[in-house]
Amino acid sequence: MKGKLGKNLWGEELVILAEASMEPTVIYVKQVLDIISKASNKGIKGIAHIPGGGFIDTICRVFGIGLGALVYNDSCSVPPVFKWIQKAGGIEDGEMKRTFNMGIRMVLVVSKEVSERVVKEEGEMVYRVGEVFSGEKVESTP
Repeated sequence: MKGKLGKNLWGEELVILAEASMEPTVIYVKQVLDIISKASNKGIKGIAHIPGGGFIDTICRVFGIGLGALVYNDSCSVPPVFKWIQKAGGIEDGEMKRTFNMGIRMVLVVSKEVSERVVKEEGEMVYRVGEVFSGEKVESTP
């Protein structure tokens, strides 16, 4: 994003919001294929692309019956545009996560061993955002 979100909704903020919404989609094919090849297809349980819809609802689709997830709040930084939307609209955290991807565009569901290796090797673009558990819902840490 070229600038910071200002105070005037109809001035600079509107321009920056338009710029943020027009940013090109990042293509993760190379990075994901690299992770898969290093794991030798062991430990990769699922992949969810989250282009713009809700983070919570999208990751649910990757789990089998009887599985849910605990999503760690503050596991990665939320882009300023989402903070602005939340503040301007008076939207609660849970609703934001059900409606927007919150900057998380790709989720790999992997074994704990693969998770530890990938976070260590891939650096700043990779975050451990939660864990899978027996259950039927997605919850967030407080």
